[in-house]
Amino acid sequence: AMITEKSAALYARAVEVMPGGNSRTAVYSSPYPVYVRSGSGARVTDVDGVERIDFLNNSTTLIHGHAHPEMVEAIAAAVGHGTSFGMPTPVEVEYAEALSARNETFEHVRFTSSGTEAVMMAVQAARAYTERPKIAKIAGAYHGAYDAVAVNNDGSGNLISHAVTGNPEGVVANTVVIPFNDPEGSLEVLRRHADDLACVLIDPVPWRIGLLPASKEWLDALREFCDASGAVLISDEVGSYRVGYHGAMQLLGAEADITVMGKVIAAGMPIGAVAGRRRFMSVFDPSKGKPALPHSGSYNANPVSMSSGIASLRLLTPQAHERIGQLGEQARGSMRTALGEAGLDWEVNGLGSLFRVVANSAPAGYDSAAAAMKALYWKLLENGIHIGDSGLGCISTPMGEEEIAEYAVAFAKSLGQVLAEGRA
Repeated sequence: AMITEKSAALYARAVEVMPGGNSRTAVYSSPYPVYVRSGSGARVTDVDGVERIDFLNNSTTLIHGHAHPEMVEAIAAAVGHGTSFGMPTPVEVEYAEALSARNETFEHVRFTSSGTEAVMMAVQAARAYTERPKIAKIAGAYHGAYDAVAVNNDGSGNLISHAVTGNPEGVVANTVVIPFNDPEGSLEVLRRHADDLACVLIDPVPWRIGLLPASKEWLDALREFCDASGAVLISDEVGSYRVGYHGAMQLLGAEADITVMGKVIAAGMPIGAVAGRRRFMSVFDPSKGKPALPHSGSYNANPVSMSSGIASLRLLTPQAHERIGQLGEQARGSMRTALGEAGLDWEVNGLGSLFRVVANSAPAGYDSAAAAMKALYWKLLENGIHIGDSGLGCISTPMGEEEIAEYAVAFAKSLGQVLAEGRA
């Protein structure tokens, strides 16, 4: 069994001052989570001194792993000059140049402090640009905590609009849901609301509904609809931008009007970015009087996040993307082999450096597929590996063949233990 005394003690303190001892639902686990003391490269050490390989990397954010020397240097230097100002700084311009150079649709960019905020501003930009109220999103897909997108975000793929508890009816009524990778089904919904739609918001590789890439046929149908109706096509790549040097949409042969990014584009510091064609981004422009969409934030484009971003993009060369993409393919292959040998019908999906184990069925002795996945999460922790308890994982640049080999062994072993305990 795992040594977790110090985590247990910390959690006992946490519940006294935070609801359920928690500030982030995603990092809670029952009876209590494992607390981390530090990370270095591909590995993390918990408060009890146990070291593990980290395949979650803060929900796929840390593409360069933990405490990468160049990232640490860039961030420390920035902090030494002041963390934030009520004035712009040179690094904002430098970072905007580096980001916009990645994709020709990123003509203008604008920064926030989180992916949630960036989605919020992209949706508001589409509404300001079109002066229309409704948005369309994929059934089951997650786009952060903003009211308008906190609808049908539970991974269920259910087409009947349902929202986070307490989300007002008026908000929910303005969000319509479309089926992922179904061109005909999507167009049927979109055409019904065409005159009222400000945008179609998608994630080209949506993790919560299994991390399957969008099909070219579906993306083409959406692009055509948006061009004809005047709706703005928004690609939320907060999680999926990392699949290729130019982002997910370009890799899949498509083009968005506005792209939302976060996570890997600063690899550890709070960041969100809205990037798009000049005409859509013009709603933010204050240089000609009051903009259609005023947008501020005390930490927008702060020099610490900007410096972190410059360093992260510098390290994310086309070669780096390709290398971790190949390691991702190896990892997915080893998991598929282990699942096949165990006789399980579970799937392994993903693209590039992203993977997700999708539990399709509950093995003997488990109430649900989710419960079996949770058991696998704990077994992997016991065997020196950290992935998400939903089966989500990714490759970071400090990883090499050695980490992938260690993972393959631990995955097969953990899976065997989960199945054996279920049968026992």
